Formats: sequence, structure tokens, C-alpha cells
Amino acid sequence: MGFLEGATYPDGTPVAYIAAINEFGGSAIIPAREQTLHFRYNEKTGEIGHRFVKAGKGNFAQDVVIPEHTVTIPPRPFFRKMIEHKSPEWGEKMATLLRANDFDTATALVYMGEHIKGQLQMFIRDWKRPPNAASTVRQKGFNNPLIETGHMVNSVDYSVDGGKK
Repeated sequence: MGFLEGATYPDGTPVAYIAAINEFGGSAIIPAREQTLHFRYNEKTGEIGHRFVKAGKGNFAQDVVIPEHTVTIPPRPFFRKMIEHKSPEWGEKMATLLRANDFDTATALVYMGEHIKGQLQMFIRDWKRPPNAASTVRQKGFNNPLIETGHMVNSVDYSVDGGKK
């Protein structure tokens, strides 16, 4: 249960690595990259706006190299809190699933994996503290500290050895 081996972001970064940084806090090194920045240019005054805008909202673009930098992320212990709050019910849930599936352990474990997967995804989606920085909220357009692209929450999975999944 969690972020399984092989789950990566498009750039090859393991999802488990990003999840661990979010869980325990830490720093991530962001490699240098080229990017096009978009601004609003006021033709009447000749001034360029001081805030970045989305590509379709600006009328002036500038290509820049953003140097390698470190982003510090505060701890957001979503996984440990999910276990703390939800694990007390797991024993009874597993017993119910075993009875409902004629004591077929592999099948019950698959259903249990789906159940806990849903609980972890819910904790990721509902996590609020500490909130994102104001600059991050502006960039993302919303304030959900553990959701940016949805890749991490959608990568939650489980594996049952000898099971049907």
C-alpha cells in the first residue's frame, strides 16, 4: 500500500520520493530549466507588468533560464495520520471481507487494498495544513497542499502477492 516501485513523474522522479518529502518535510532540488515568462505590456504607458500571467493572458513574453534552486517543504504527515485515524477499523473490515468472500484470503486482501487505497487518497485530497504559500496558491489556482497535478494522489496503489491485482 502506498507509492509502488515504478510509479514516476514524467521527468522520471519517483512518486515515493515526492510523497516522502511531503510526509516528512524536506528540501527538493529543482534543476535549472528554460522557461518562457508571460507579462502584460501596457502599450499606452510602455510599462511591463510586474506579475507573471498565463500564456493566453499576456501580450509580452520573455525566455529566461531559471537557475537550479532548492524548495523547502514543511511536513504534511498525511500517510501517518491516515494510519492513525483509519487503522483501528481495519481488523473488523478485513474480517467482514473474509466472511463475504468465503474466506478467500487473496480476494479479501484485494478488496482491503482498494479500501485502504481510497482512504489514503481521501487524506491526500482533504489535507489542509500547513497551507500553501500565497505564491504557490497563485501559481496553482487553488490551495490544496498535496495536490498540484493530481499525479501523486492518482499513483496511490497496492499490491497483493499471489492475489488478483
